[in-house]
Amino acid sequence: MKKGTWGRFTALLLSIVLFLSCGSERVWAGTTVDGTLLENDLQKAVADNEEDREDAPEEEHSLEKTERRDATCAEEGNIEYWTCGTCGKIFLDEAGTQEITEKTEIVLPKLSEHNWDGGKITKKSSCTKDGTLTYTCNVCKISKTEKISATGHRYRDKLTRATTKKQGKIVKRCTVCGKVSKQTVISRIKKITLSSVSYTYNGKMRAPRVKVVDAKGKKVSAKYYVVKNGKAKNVGTHAVKISFCGRYKGSVTRKFKIVPKKVTNMKVIPEKKGFTVKYKKQSKQCSGYQLQYAKNPNFSGAVRITLKRGVSKKTIENLENSTTYYVRMRSFKKVKEHGKAKTYYSAWSKKKKVRTKDVKLICIDAGHQQRGDSSLEPIGPGASSQKAKVASGTSGAATGRPEYQLTLEVSLKLQEELTRRGYDVLMIRTTHDVNISNSARAAIANNARADAFIRIHANSSTNAGVNGAITICQTPANVYCGAYYSQSRCLSEQILANFVAACGCKNGGIWETDTMSGINWCTVPVTILEMGYMSNPSEDRQMSDSAYQARMVQGIANGVDAYFAQ
Repeated sequence: MKKGTWGRFTALLLSIVLFLSCGSERVWAGTTVDGTLLENDLQKAVADNEEDREDAPEEEHSLEKTERRDATCAEEGNIEYWTCGTCGKIFLDEAGTQEITEKTEIVLPKLSEHNWDGGKITKKSSCTKDGTLTYTCNVCKISKTEKISATGHRYRDKLTRATTKKQGKIVKRCTVCGKVSKQTVISRIKKITLSSVSYTYNGKMRAPRVKVVDAKGKKVSAKYYVVKNGKAKNVGTHAVKISFCGRYKGSVTRKFKIVPKKVTNMKVIPEKKGFTVKYKKQSKQCSGYQLQYAKNPNFSGAVRITLKRGVSKKTIENLENSTTYYVRMRSFKKVKEHGKAKTYYSAWSKKKKVRTKDVKLICIDAGHQQRGDSSLEPIGPGASSQKAKVASGTSGAATGRPEYQLTLEVSLKLQEELTRRGYDVLMIRTTHDVNISNSARAAIANNARADAFIRIHANSSTNAGVNGAITICQTPANVYCGAYYSQSRCLSEQILANFVAACGCKNGGIWETDTMSGINWCTVPVTILEMGYMSNPSEDRQMSDSAYQARMVQGIANGVDAYFAQ
């Protein structure tokens, strides 16, 4: 190639590069170059260049390196390449041996993916509405959005626990927006009871069951409460603590007690004006017993007697004769609670009914007294006729003993015998030096309500040969005490018959008369026993003989037995 031709080719090539870079219209070497001209010139220049190259000597390039620049989402990048500052050629290597003929070979295209940041919530989601998450490219700053789905409600139960005074509730509420989905009312605790509040000691642990009921009457499950101290064995008051949990809160205390065992095997035995109680004594959880008796089954006005633990029987005395009583017992235990002594009683035993023995009261009047009283008194209630109040009596023809001595001697022995046989005996007199009229003697028997009034006397006659025993009573027509005739007559018969049988003396019979003030004033069955005649020396001596007196006493006592046996 000619030297001028190579220069023209180079100039043309540079013009093409400038054209491609600057536009379709350019002022180039003072000439407007259009596309056609440029293409023709280029073809011609290339042809000339080929010719020149064949002949031209190889030139040395002046290469300048272009560093690699990575492409981004915003702009293209380029590879590492070298450009000749003389000829403008582009090479892939620093030696300039690998020419790049196409510019696109050095271009790194823009990246198709953005360098997004972590995203920013530009609209918060709610329980029911979607939100928005916006991402921004760290390079080109463009943005994109992403839907944040609605979270939906996040419900949680909030519990307000019920108590014994206030109802509770369970509220299902969204923790995000506060919406209430459901509300359940928990009825307050209304009633807390134990299956039993009183037990009888039996040596074993006692544990009442707990029942809890709410205000609607429904039973509260045992899983909602804990029972503490719910068992006990010994006598006393015991507390049960019920502590609530779960749907309920608070605690309450209920109490139950254990009382001593009942008295068992109780027997009541009738006695003379009383009774004896026998029972099984207790050795554990017992401090003693309480016995109660009364004349009525309701025990109003009852008498109470406290007995020690080791006692197993008790006799009650001095009660009314032939009277029905009701008896019951219970045990008790003394314990100390909270620093104070307290007594616990068992239930009462079954009541027992007992009637005291029918003990007859015999009133004995030893006839006469040491000094008579000749002052007068009516022979009967309201009578106009009067007699001496009391005479001193006769005396023994052989012994010379006064009647009042003999009658008291026999009466005292009779008292002893009748008492031995179980009778109650009331003596009108026990000494000689008294002054008791016949009406007063009757009044003593009447007031005591004697079952039999026996007046002991000795007889006398002007005929020393008369002997034998007699008894005296009123007639059926007696205006003062005729109502007691049949009883008095029977008493007179039995005493006389048995007296005669025991003594072997003559039976002088029964004299019925209304002249005896000591009989007329009586309102109880009465008889006068004339034991024999003191005017008869032989009988007088017999009546003072101790052996004979014993026989007389036996005869009178046998007559009393026979009278009450009818």
